[in-house]
Amino acid sequence: MHTLINDLRYTVRQLRKSPGFALTAILTLAIGIGANTAVFSVMNAVLLRSLPVPEPGRVYNLRVTGRPNHTSNTGDDETSFAYPAFEQLRQRHDVFSDLIAAAPLAVGKVSIRFGTDPEVAAGELVSGNFFSGLGVQMARGRGFTLEDETSHAQVTVLSYDFWTRRFARDPDVLGQTLYVKGVPLTIV
Repeated sequence: MHTLINDLRYTVRQLRKSPGFALTAILTLAIGIGANTAVFSVMNAVLLRSLPVPEPGRVYNLRVTGRPNHTSNTGDDETSFAYPAFEQLRQRHDVFSDLIAAAPLAVGKVSIRFGTDPEVAAGELVSGNFFSGLGVQMARGRGFTLEDETSHAQVTVLSYDFWTRRFARDPDVLGQTLYVKGVPLTIV
């Protein structure tokens, strides 16, 4: 212990003799530690944490590879399923406990409007069993249903983050109209 204290005293004396070097060393360490913290924080949030669903180990992402030439669908031609193929797979309860679909509404963010206030936000078009298939509970209101999907009901569900940021978690937003790409949708 005595040797460690002597070494620390010697280090402080040497750093006092050259303050420019000391400042450079301290800034280099601070930047390095900050950069590592940022990288590992992002990795933890994106790669290491499980999805916030009851059984994240049972959630899989299905994609198509090797699609024959001259076949098409309405999504990403390289990886997504045509809707009839999705419907056939969803009926295979011997293979899947539930099969859900999701497709982005835009490459980036989509234009939305509530009242007279326009803005942009991320959005996805999802199947009626999206929330029930993932086992996600709604904070307020309800999720989508298969009936909503088959009847093409013009309803929307807000993410918790958007509901918090835009509406300050106001429960009275249920039943209001939100325009997405100019289409009126009822918030459920």
